[in-house]
Amino acid sequence: MRQSGGADTAYLAGGTYHLDSPLHLTSADSGSSFVGMAGQNAVVSGGTPVTGWTQGANGIWSAHVDDAQVLQLTVNGVQQVESRFPNVDPSDPIRGGWLWGQDLPSGADPSKSLAFNPSDFPAGHAPQVGETVTVFSENGYANDHLTIASVNGNVMTFTSAANYDLGAASRFFVSEPVPDSVGEWSFDSQTGTVLFKAPAGFTGEGAVASSDHSLFVVDGANDVSIKGLTFTDTAAVAGDPATAAIEVHDATGLTVESNHFVNVGVGVVLHGDSSGNLISSNTFEHIWSSAIALSPGTSGNQISNNVIDHSNEAFVQFGSIDMQESAHNQIDHNTITNVPRFAISEINYDPNQVSGGNVIEYNNISHSGQQTPDVGAIYLFSHEDPGALGDTIRYNHIVDTGGLNTHDGGFVAGNDMSSGIYLDNLASNAQIYGNFVQGTAFSGILIHGGSGNEIHDNTLLDNGKYGISTIGVDGYTITGNETYENFIQVSKDGSNTIDTDQTNPSLIHNNVYYNPDGAALTVADVSLSSFQQRGGDVGSVVTTQAGFTDAATGDYSFTTGSVAQSHGIETAAFGSSGATIADSEPVTSTPVTVEPTTPVTAEPTTPVTETPPVTAEPALPEPPASQTPVSSPIDDPDVISIPVVVPPAEVTAPVAPSAPTAPSGSSGHHASWADHGGGRNCFQDIQARHDDDNDRHHQSSHWHWH
Repeated sequence: MRQSGGADTAYLAGGTYHLDSPLHLTSADSGSSFVGMAGQNAVVSGGTPVTGWTQGANGIWSAHVDDAQVLQLTVNGVQQVESRFPNVDPSDPIRGGWLWGQDLPSGADPSKSLAFNPSDFPAGHAPQVGETVTVFSENGYANDHLTIASVNGNVMTFTSAANYDLGAASRFFVSEPVPDSVGEWSFDSQTGTVLFKAPAGFTGEGAVASSDHSLFVVDGANDVSIKGLTFTDTAAVAGDPATAAIEVHDATGLTVESNHFVNVGVGVVLHGDSSGNLISSNTFEHIWSSAIALSPGTSGNQISNNVIDHSNEAFVQFGSIDMQESAHNQIDHNTITNVPRFAISEINYDPNQVSGGNVIEYNNISHSGQQTPDVGAIYLFSHEDPGALGDTIRYNHIVDTGGLNTHDGGFVAGNDMSSGIYLDNLASNAQIYGNFVQGTAFSGILIHGGSGNEIHDNTLLDNGKYGISTIGVDGYTITGNETYENFIQVSKDGSNTIDTDQTNPSLIHNNVYYNPDGAALTVADVSLSSFQQRGGDVGSVVTTQAGFTDAATGDYSFTTGSVAQSHGIETAAFGSSGATIADSEPVTSTPVTVEPTTPVTAEPTTPVTETPPVTAEPALPEPPASQTPVSSPIDDPDVISIPVVVPPAEVTAPVAPSAPTAPSGSSGHHASWADHGGGRNCFQDIQARHDDDNDRHHQSSHWHWH
């Protein structure tokens, strides 16, 4: 932008602004603003419109693209599927459409090789050198996108290593050069040709090809505002945020508000010393990796009132909101749905970096953990950094934490190891209270090896095995985890409503156990009465009456006179969690300097947010108010160095949505990512510890990048 003795404001009219390289903002651009015009759809696209289509045989269209790499093809704003075998199963896109690995021969490297069953591939579909294999690790924690270097017998060897070992419990599919299913596409980088098997009615209009560059890069610029825009059409070659729709370095006072992010690699990433920034009232959908990422060294940022749906579609291993060695951030009032692994994750691994001390509150999370095991909707990890500051995790609403586990040749029914709030590998000193967790496969709250955590006033219902579990890590003693005044529904088999390896039973007290089925309730592997005789659970009671206001409509607040209320347990924050985006569109009537002749008429659909019923609740702070952009600028807006607006041609036959796939030709393995793991899924170790008190240390289920 051109600096003119003060902060510049650029108003963008409706239309599509195609960027073939990022718009860079430096310290000279501090105080600048980019604002979308009210009632119009200003779209910033990193893609290239694909024109000049020729219709060929079998419904396959072809066109030339000058780009060296195409990672994503959208038609009318809908992401299409890169050609693959097996094809996507539209009736079950998560569990369907996979092949399964086989046991590797002796001497093969499980991080770079995958054995397959040749009979799984019909004639003409056998894997070939140069094709991309999208594969989940054997432990199920991550997926990789690996290029085939060689095929010897039934073993594929890749050009780069996976992030965890591959094996017979790995599921995979293989890219193909020619699409054979409606909605599939492929790209030949040698000829620059895109092939697209289009549905009936496709006219060659509305297609956009994109690669992996950032759109806006804010580098050392302070007090920049980006409001009311749509960011789209940029992909990713790896899950760590090397690029993003908005890539930020060492910035303070940035406001990213009321924007729409769709079909991008990462939505917003903050790097370096970025602090005091606000990311609020945005919608994110169909994101390749994290919607929002905070990298090491960032601190004091607020992530508030955002709606995130279907993030991590190509790289499952990160959180929708992902913090890596980041400190003192506020993560509040976000609505996060349909997540393959973590909704909110915090990874602490460097004792020399200040991290933790984050406040995670009033978030509404549903359908997390839909593609991976050993997972938490809110997940903290601190194995290499046990001194990380403790977090405050409060007033979050968590429903259906999923958990999807595999064994050799298929999926495992049950035993999916999902928890609502999961403090893994020594994460300690957290305050966990006022949360509502319902529908986990394992535990409402799971503490693995951590100490000094305070857990109280949580409502934990319909959790598969435990209400609260505090279990040890080999070589470490857990102490000081106090668990009190929680309302916990007893599992149907009564197994360990609270399970603990902690030696001081008196730190568990004054809980209410809701036991509608009359199961034989146990705590720490013994009956409640026996545990109380040992000095534990003093003041705790059992009730067959829930005392909810109206559970049938989702109102789980406690009625006056209920056992929970009389016991002093606080009602969870029903109706106050999650995003409340409404009327947040920027308002401005100022004319713009560059305006297309035809405004954009088609906009990707914003996900619908389900809001819990508003019921009686304790006094809680209101969600933060949206900061409305300037409505009437004093000075004329500056001319910005952004490419000419290209209004898209009218699409006469929209393409039906299809499940997205991973990038072609990318490894998904960043050189600086941490350790490779190996072996089968670690849930087996924890499950064994619970079943036979084996107390085995399980493999860490984290990721970090530098």
